[in-house]
Amino acid sequence: MNRRTILEDMNTIISTYCEGCFVKSALRKEYNKGYAHQFCIRECTVGEQIKKYGEALLNHKNGQTAEAHMNQNQKG
Repeated sequence: MNRRTILEDMNTIISTYCEGCFVKSALRKEYNKGYAHQFCIRECTVGEQIKKYGEALLNHKNGQTAEAHMNQNQKG
């Protein structure tokens, strides 16, 4: 996977699952924006996937291929 593909995949995930998310909206109303954001990062399976893509981007920048990073995360 190259950088562009990773970014396109992340954009697809965000536009499909995150925009208009009822849980995120409810948490923002009940608590605040920061609480909802942390929930998405730590608890939501979609957020976990986005985090993996972000890590793959960082590793891609540092020389490790994105495929190797994504495969490594799927095993562990």
